[in-house]
Amino acid sequence: MSIKQNLLDIRARIVRAAANSGRRIEDIKLVAVSKTVAIEGLAEAYAENQKVFGENRVQEWQDKYEHLAADCEWHIIGSLQTNKVKYLNSRIVLIHSLDRLPLLEKLNSEGEKKGGVWNALVQVNVARDEAKAGLEVNEVRDFIENAVAFPKVKIKGLMTIGALNATAGETRDCFHQLRELRNSLQTVKYPEKIQELSMGMSDDFETAIEEGATIVRIGSRIFGHRSEK
Repeated sequence: MSIKQNLLDIRARIVRAAANSGRRIEDIKLVAVSKTVAIEGLAEAYAENQKVFGENRVQEWQDKYEHLAADCEWHIIGSLQTNKVKYLNSRIVLIHSLDRLPLLEKLNSEGEKKGGVWNALVQVNVARDEAKAGLEVNEVRDFIENAVAFPKVKIKGLMTIGALNATAGETRDCFHQLRELRNSLQTVKYPEKIQELSMGMSDDFETAIEEGATIVRIGSRIFGHRSEK
């Protein structure tokens, strides 16, 4: 199937999942994960009105973003090294992988240098998967309250990745736990509203939507399977 057909299918499935859970389609954002996808593939998606893209690596984002229109929205969804922060600019709308104090400190100092503010999501290792980054559930509240001291970073919500070999029930429970954590943070001492939930990928995005995802990250279902660089 073509990228056009894949997007039509994905969008239809998002609509159905939203309807099944009594949610508004306007409250769910589709991030097309463009890792290792050539510019031509992104351009094809853009022609079908897909304007939100997610990259795992800063270098790859640098190689791509100037080739697409200025109205594209770019997200960094992969693990972000502190030594790569200096290469980011205002084209980055959201960082999904804020997972440690040194990264928070670096983003803040770079924001001071550049006169900008980074929007970010706190990555939470709900599944307790040793292969994945992220804060433990019980660390998140303190981390966000301490982030008040870093005004060049605005925490907008939470992100998680389901365990690789989890059952459908375990994945749903993981997403449910993140939603419950988000809800519990409405009383957190932090000036921003903790609202966004980035969860769900190609194989589980419908479950994520049913459990409250506001952002789904879909790559292979749009662009096809591709090998790692």
